[in-house]
Formats: sequence, structure tokens, C-alpha cells
Amino acid sequence: MPAKPAAKRKRPAPSDLAAPLLRRAEKRCAEAGEQLTPARINAYAELVAQGRAVSAYELLALLETREGRKLAPLTVYRQLEFLTRVGLVHRLASTQSFLVCEHPDHPHEGLYLVCSSCGRADELESDSLTQLIGKAAKSRGFKSEKRIVEVQGTCHDCAEKQ
Repeated sequence: MPAKPAAKRKRPAPSDLAAPLLRRAEKRCAEAGEQLTPARINAYAELVAQGRAVSAYELLALLETREGRKLAPLTVYRQLEFLTRVGLVHRLASTQSFLVCEHPDHPHEGLYLVCSSCGRADELESDSLTQLIGKAAKSRGFKSEKRIVEVQGTCHDCAEKQ
């Protein structure tokens, strides 16, 4: 199916995705021995264009609008599973949504600030907090396998509006 004319697009097309982000995704997939297919690029590009956490069904609707055709929900779930597995996207459990990883070049724990008002989610990276959580778990005889911290609250922009 030919691409829609640029004048009709609401958001940048995958080919318009900022070069550094696309290179980052391609590099990450190559390191993982995985292929970044056009469908995966489309899903990643749409998440990048949104600039916030997006649910799977919201992403489905955005992709259907962009591509001008119906897509199977399973297709989008598979793309999100792939993007999460290779470390390009994080899944936020508290909001059942997906967020572009800000640090895909290295493994890290999931630390997020999630705004209850607008849904904005910011990824944090804090070795000291990660170590503190690990020590606290270990002191109780708990062997942690994966640490994810999601802090609900109000972002700076929403707080200023109140």
C-alpha cells in the first residue's frame, strides 16, 4: 500500500522518525540478534511520536489511522512484546501502557514517575535507589528477580495548572 501524502498525516511517518532514535532502535535490535521490521518500526515510531505512555489499544487505533486500514490487536501486542523484549519500550503495570525507553543502550531497573492527571510517565535511572531496594529485599530473605517502581503523583505541568 503506498504511503499517504505528507499533507494528510497527523504525525510524522516512520521515515520521518528522528535519525538518532531510529539508529538507536536498529543498533539495539542488531545487538539482540533481532530484526527491526517495517511493522515494528511503525509501532516504535508511533510511540516516539506520542511522547507519553500509550495503551496497546490506543496504539492500535493510532496505527490504523496512520496506515488507513484495520489491524488485528494481536499484531500490535506482538510488536509491543518484541519492543519490550529488546529493551526499546517499557510496560507500565499500573496504567497497562507502554513507554519508549530513554536508556536502551544498557540494562537497568524500571523506575517511573507517572502523573495521575495527564498520564505522563518519566523514566528515572538511579543506581542508589536500585541498590537500596535490593538491600532491603535481601535483608528480609527475599530474592528479587525484577525491580519495577512506579510512583503515582502529579507532574510539574499539571501541578502548575492546579
